[in-house]
Amino acid sequence: MSIDKWLSEKDNKEERMKREAAFKRLSKDEVEELKKKKIRDMVKKESKKASKISEEDKFLNKVIEFKDWLNKRTYLKGDIDKIETWIKNLYSTVDYQIEQNEKLIDNDEKRELIKKYKEIPSKLLDEKTRVAINKKIYGTKRTNSDNYYLKKLKSLIQENLKEGEYYKILDMIFKKF
Repeated sequence: MSIDKWLSEKDNKEERMKREAAFKRLSKDEVEELKKKKIRDMVKKESKKASKISEEDKFLNKVIEFKDWLNKRTYLKGDIDKIETWIKNLYSTVDYQIEQNEKLIDNDEKRELIKKYKEIPSKLLDEKTRVAINKKIYGTKRTNSDNYYLKKLKSLIQENLKEGEYYKILDMIFKKF
């Protein structure tokens, strides 16, 4: 028996004695309340553990289940339809996960663009153009007028981007010479 273990047992005994003494001083209502709290904590921990099973783990479990089922079969020719169904289901879950990941990335990019759009000074765009952009961002129905202002803004942006390239060239000239 090592000295560390002997010292830790002594500390545990002292702590246990202190806890028991404190527990004896509590009233019945306080004891019941502590028990309820402990039960609530235990239930929360179990629900967190159950929800932590990721989609990857679920997919791997499905693959393992398919492998086990396939290993048990002795005559596969009669099970071709079932095998095709298993593979299609596995493939569809992979496709679904890819789509979900792309949607999450798209949503994150859209949120970032909306934040950047809100940083644009209000004096830069007129009110009707801003309304048309808001309708485009949030997917509400646009009128012909809105479409006109969006086309007008798009052509203005393309002209300014061309002009911006010329300014970049001029900026490089100033930096080099």
